[in-house]
Amino acid sequence: MEGENNQPQAKNPYVPLVIEAENLAEAWEKAVRAMMARGYERFVKAPEYQCSTRDAPMFLMVKNPMAEPRLSPKAPITREMVEQYAQNLIHGLGQDKEKAFEYTYYSRLRHYPDCAIRAGLPYAASEAEIEAYVQKVSGGKCCVKKLDQVQEVINIFRKDPTRRTAVMHTWVPLRDLAKFTPERVDTSSPCLVLMHPQIVEDKLHMNVVMETIDLYNAWSGNAFAFSALQAYIAKEIGIGVGHYNHFSVAMQVYQDMYKQARQV
Repeated sequence: MEGENNQPQAKNPYVPLVIEAENLAEAWEKAVRAMMARGYERFVKAPEYQCSTRDAPMFLMVKNPMAEPRLSPKAPITREMVEQYAQNLIHGLGQDKEKAFEYTYYSRLRHYPDCAIRAGLPYAASEAEIEAYVQKVSGGKCCVKKLDQVQEVINIFRKDPTRRTAVMHTWVPLRDLAKFTPERVDTSSPCLVLMHPQIVEDKLHMNVVMETIDLYNAWSGNAFAFSALQAYIAKEIGIGVGHYNHFSVAMQVYQDMYKQARQV
């Protein structure tokens, strides 16, 4: 990059950006402006795409996620689309449609393929220990069962509203870390990593961690849906909705959206 005096301009440092806002629409607009002004110019050289981005870790704190406007009129998505996306996240697409995708957030949160062996063996120092335990418990067979993490969290909070360990996650390490394998050439891993709700002062506060997300195109829809899930859990428990906190390890605006992002 060159300045008006034709001297090279220094890059912004790669540091976390923090956004505070009253509602989701304000949070998105502030975040886009902050990223275009202070985001790190980063070139992504992935096998499936190569481009420049404005990139930074970003933490958005939204005081009233259910207050309107929940979607900025400047966002490149409609209210009808985000409402439908939220319903799909909470209740699914239906079995046949769900199978059309390699994964959905609904399937990872509400039909997580958990392992009974792993659950009973949280610590293992060697492969031999694991093999011995598998033989003991299941005769060497895999014991996978569906886990509805959303319902489990609701059940936990109904029994103990002070619980601080009600964590929901999407990651399947054996699959999601194995990107550069023949089976994973044209597939992706969930951008959403975990959700950690907490009840404080009779309100459900939602904390979300994503490994990466397209700030300009995707954040508004994701935050709308994730806060809708927050409201759903709160309603099932019978309490109010608190803050929505969203952290992305690598939030970005892609180069082809720079012009539109600057107009925000």
